[in-house]
Amino acid sequence: MKAFRYSVCVLLFVSILAPAFSLSFGKIRGDDYWYVLRQAENAFAANDYGRALSLAEEAKEKKKLVADWEKIALDETQRSSKVRKVGDYLDELLPVLKERNYDNAVYVINRKLDLYGPAHFHGKFSELKAWVEKDYLYPEADFLIGKIYKLEGEFDLSGEYLNRAYDNIDRLDVKDVKFDILYELADLADYREDGPAYEQKLTAILANDRLYTDDGFMRALVRLINSGKAANGSESPDKAVEKFFLLYRSDNDISIRALEKLSVYYEGIGQTEKALRCAALGSVAAVTKIEDILKDRMIDYSYTSFVDLLKRASGYSDIIDWGNDNNIWELFFTLAKVSRSYGQTQFAGALFAILAQYEPEDYWKLRATSELAAR
Repeated sequence: MKAFRYSVCVLLFVSILAPAFSLSFGKIRGDDYWYVLRQAENAFAANDYGRALSLAEEAKEKKKLVADWEKIALDETQRSSKVRKVGDYLDELLPVLKERNYDNAVYVINRKLDLYGPAHFHGKFSELKAWVEKDYLYPEADFLIGKIYKLEGEFDLSGEYLNRAYDNIDRLDVKDVKFDILYELADLADYREDGPAYEQKLTAILANDRLYTDDGFMRALVRLINSGKAANGSESPDKAVEKFFLLYRSDNDISIRALEKLSVYYEGIGQTEKALRCAALGSVAAVTKIEDILKDRMIDYSYTSFVDLLKRASGYSDIIDWGNDNNIWELFFTLAKVSRSYGQTQFAGALFAILAQYEPEDYWKLRATSELAAR
């Protein structure tokens, strides 16, 4: 309540004095709302959800206070007829604002230009001002609040906040947070057993994955899996598996979880080719990520085989944990399983054999062993 009264008093004070004075409230200019949100995220990580929720709401209030101050700073410039006569283009307007000591407006404009670039506002003061008028929106805070409500089983409230965060992703300070929001929305759809929404959110994550959207590349992945048939004169299944992991790379590790989830989803609804495509690309991206980690840690490491990569990965507990957290070991298993469902039994058998011996996680190693025994 004290914070609220303080905010109101500051705004009234600023509103009254704005015509006569250049605003210079350093604290309002600051990004202390970010600090409060960091505290909220720390509380969330410590499972203190009540404190996290309170701090996230406080961060939103502080963000609004800053946005109100910025709006006042810009509005103040329009009291001058000489400023209005200059026109709407920022490159012509800024020198005049500096000359007439509208320091706060100059600060706000330059800050927005640094964050978003002149093209975002088409170089116009009116568009920048319109943006500032809605700058009270704080998608990062809404995202955190949505996660809290989801954990508490308040799915309707969670969806409200998560969707609000996604609707305002253009205001995210860290643009890649949009993928985290989409993953949370996908999980929420999964809880609600809303298959179409689940698929839509996951495919939205993959929309910027150039390999996923390249139909020719995705068909090439499937063709290589199809080549693992020793009986028809093609190369042996073992060589096909190794060739598959040797030939292709994908450095889009953001896509891995979405591809894994979609492969399981598509298999469950009988869309086997889609499931195979997702499992194949996801596995390639996972191998690329593990290879990059090993290169960072091992002098002169270079990829030689899938078997060698799994053996080396097994020596690092954090790689194993990362694989568990992102369902990587299950993803390799799913690739073998879906390959078999697609009719590529020899490729699947060869991959299961590798996983049964070298999979870093014992559970999926045993699952692969069971699949081999059931053949």
